[in-house]
Amino acid sequence: MKKYRFRNRTKPGLIKSGSTLFLFFMAVVSTSCDDFIDVTPESDIDANTFFSNPDELVFALNGVYASQRGIYGSLDYFNLIEARSDNAGQDQTDQKERVETDTFEETPGNLLMVNIWTQNYILINNANTIIARAPDVPFDSDMEQTLINRVVGEAKFLRAMSYFTLVNMFGPLPLRTEPTVDFDDAILPRSPVADVYGLIVSDLSDAAEVLPDSYSGGPFNEEGRATRFAALALLGKAQLQNGNPSAASSALQDLIGQFSLLGDYAAIHAAGNDNTPESIFEVSYNPTNQTGLGFNNVLIPASEASRLGIVAGGNGGNLPTFPTSDVQTIYEPGDVRAEASFTSYTGGNSTHYIGKYIDPDAAGDGSDINLVVLRYADVLLMKAEADGESAASYELINQVRRRAFGQDPGTPDPAIDIDASTPGSFLEKVMLERRREFVFENQRWLDLKRLPPSEALVIINNHLIAEYTGVPAVNANRLIYPIPQQEIDISGGVVEQNPD
Repeated sequence: MKKYRFRNRTKPGLIKSGSTLFLFFMAVVSTSCDDFIDVTPESDIDANTFFSNPDELVFALNGVYASQRGIYGSLDYFNLIEARSDNAGQDQTDQKERVETDTFEETPGNLLMVNIWTQNYILINNANTIIARAPDVPFDSDMEQTLINRVVGEAKFLRAMSYFTLVNMFGPLPLRTEPTVDFDDAILPRSPVADVYGLIVSDLSDAAEVLPDSYSGGPFNEEGRATRFAALALLGKAQLQNGNPSAASSALQDLIGQFSLLGDYAAIHAAGNDNTPESIFEVSYNPTNQTGLGFNNVLIPASEASRLGIVAGGNGGNLPTFPTSDVQTIYEPGDVRAEASFTSYTGGNSTHYIGKYIDPDAAGDGSDINLVVLRYADVLLMKAEADGESAASYELINQVRRRAFGQDPGTPDPAIDIDASTPGSFLEKVMLERRREFVFENQRWLDLKRLPPSEALVIINNHLIAEYTGVPAVNANRLIYPIPQQEIDISGGVVEQNPD
């Protein structure tokens, strides 16, 4: 019986630079430039010979997973999402384009935006190629047919994840669902946000139909691929973000009780602690294969890196981004999440640095830390938000809170638990708990965007006033980024710009 495995035996989706995989991967509009992927652009692909067997299809899919590392593990993405929020401040003497994204003054030519836009559309195009050509791949058994169906489900999950990222950053998008084989195919007008979410929901629903609940790991090392639960978790997140709480709750219900909160909050992001019982989907990194996580080390002062014995990393001057003064005040006494998320130090432009992603053994090939994109605490808090105020919803919130104070998540504790009598609206309480739980995990900006725009703008403008001097007030149009100018230029104006 033929079985398929990752070529790399360490983590899913990790492949060595220079691999022949990249003969299969074609980026038409632009190329990706990061430490791990070297994509060769082509303007045409022979659809009849691209994938000759299921093994090649799996091999190509591994590269789609690998390309996520350059998106979600980059300082660009962290700056555009987390530093955009009231959780993180930005060094105002840093590179102009980074500063502008923090103060909502970015222009359509901003390279941080261009990079994230380009990398996501390269991933989408590669996923489209797999989805479109998989039905033509020959197979010899039911097992191989099942494998092909699963690969398509994984590709749809990965495509949906990129579209979810892009629609929340840029609003209406060119909706590309077929492989781009020449530049004429690449020119599409922007589709409404509702249509983008329609594809996301369809992709994730399809993926949930064919993906397994888990993978066996072992010699075939498939642990870490997208599962049915990952598809449902992202589906719930997308439905909640799109204002459909009932649909979100329905998708999330199947995950309740299938995972568990780790006893130690700090262990969630600890080096080498991959695919834990709390984790639903991670973007994998591994320094053994020269694909370690890198952006985290620039968040640490050089003096602290030296003190911690970290060979690689440490910022010698001002920190590029750091915890805001406000976020340091949101934790109650005894909440371990504060200590696990930021650390005090003397010197530079901040009193604290982001210490959530520290690998004491990090060297030249980066850190052995996976980025946990979907985890069970998120499911619990999303389900509570989607269902609204009730005793059951407070219990979901309180499970997360109890772990934060070192207690058993399943055991009620009146000293920790909150309920309807706790001050604040139910949504305010959920949002505060989410901010505490997911600080520096690229969640806060999405949470703010779920608020009414007027409320989000008050939080954002108060943050800017508190952190900086002379920054102009933000208006509702700035809750999404401008479309990269290169996309508008290449399209000849078919793609229109967001209002300023």
